[in-house]
Amino acid sequence: MKSLRDTLLLQKLRLCRADVVEAMGASDTTPAPKTLRELAELQLVIMATEAAIADKSDASFFLKFETQAA
Repeated sequence: MKSLRDTLLLQKLRLCRADVVEAMGASDTTPAPKTLRELAELQLVIMATEAAIADKSDASFFLKFETQAA
């Protein structure tokens, strides 16, 4: 169940990024610097979420994490 949920989340994150890129490409105006900064911050959050999902699915990483936490 968790792996299916994780897979769906990863697909949604990829679609979110694709939508942003498509919308920016379709616009006749260039994005403002503030908008680009905000998009960069959003990209970092998405990448961190994807990495956390990947770490969670790696059994050895998860075991090491639980061992260190204990």
